[in-house]
Amino acid sequence: MVNENRIVENFLDMVKIPSPSKNERKMGDYLIEILKELGLEVEEDNAGIKNGGNCGNIIGILKSQGRKKYLFSAHMDTVVPCEKITPIIENGIIKSDGTSILGGDDKGGIAAIIEMLRVIKEKNLDHPEIVVVFSMAEEIGLLGAKAFEVEKYNIDFGFILDSSGKPGKIITKAPSAARGVLKVIGKPAHAGISPENGINALTVAAHAITKIKLGRVDSETTSNIGVVSGGQATNIVMPTVELQYEARSLSNEKLENLLKETFDIFSNVAEEFGAKFENEVNVEYPGFVLDDNEEVITIVKEACERAGITSETVSSGGGSDTNIYNNKGIPAVNLAVGMTKVHTLEEYIEISDLVKLAKILVEIIKG
Repeated sequence: MVNENRIVENFLDMVKIPSPSKNERKMGDYLIEILKELGLEVEEDNAGIKNGGNCGNIIGILKSQGRKKYLFSAHMDTVVPCEKITPIIENGIIKSDGTSILGGDDKGGIAAIIEMLRVIKEKNLDHPEIVVVFSMAEEIGLLGAKAFEVEKYNIDFGFILDSSGKPGKIITKAPSAARGVLKVIGKPAHAGISPENGINALTVAAHAITKIKLGRVDSETTSNIGVVSGGQATNIVMPTVELQYEARSLSNEKLENLLKETFDIFSNVAEEFGAKFENEVNVEYPGFVLDDNEEVITIVKEACERAGITSETVSSGGGSDTNIYNNKGIPAVNLAVGMTKVHTLEEYIEISDLVKLAKILVEIIKG
């Protein structure tokens, strides 16, 4: 039932449309037209307005009588560079020409959803009520999903298509994440004439860094300083330094404890040196943990079995819109799309994986 040529053509069309975060307008218009052609009720919410973007979440509803409501979602935005993407097909693999990302994250997920809808219409398949959401600004903090008023749609189960790995992989655990800036404020002075009158903010930060936990903290928790910035000139004792920091954990308690420990260490070290510490780190999104026996997981496993695809449940170290929907009370899983080496110029996706994913979605709605 799944048409390989059709899904590939649709995918190629979409990756050629630039859609960086908060600038998804062209992509949104493209999807609105397709959803209307397929007979869905289409609307656009105010997520773009709320988040300073030029396009909201695109929502399509395919009505049905007497069955549960399923949410299918993938995000429209991509990381950069994406201004000009030239897809190439070689030996059953779609990749870029090496000057940009491909955009399989997450247009591979979108292509599978559209193909599922086309199969429903083409074969006149019985189906649950379907709510399709193509979200904006996922890559910069899950902004579209956070703004989407999913509660008013009375969704029973959510299927989010936004993971690397082979179709059949089901993400049932993902971490909470905190991000922001750790700022140390020292005191400037002339570095050659009177350095003793200054407090070097980098020195303070360096002492604190040697005491905090970074990298793999434990099997559920990670911590990282990714960007360091500060200073004015080599002849000035560095007055301030900012450290862009993130921490993640599958355990909310562990994350909370790690953040407190990190902040306390910076505060105490700053006090020892006579400096100040300002914390601008906040929890960006909550994690989720689903039991393997939950109905939403059983639905996917049975769909994979009918499609002849091996399934497995795994945990992820990354966040997705799935985190937001679970936190809003909707049992939701993140399904692997087949995209590989995402966020790099080497990104690619196998055509066979696009087809397999679409087959899984068709079996989900048939089940």
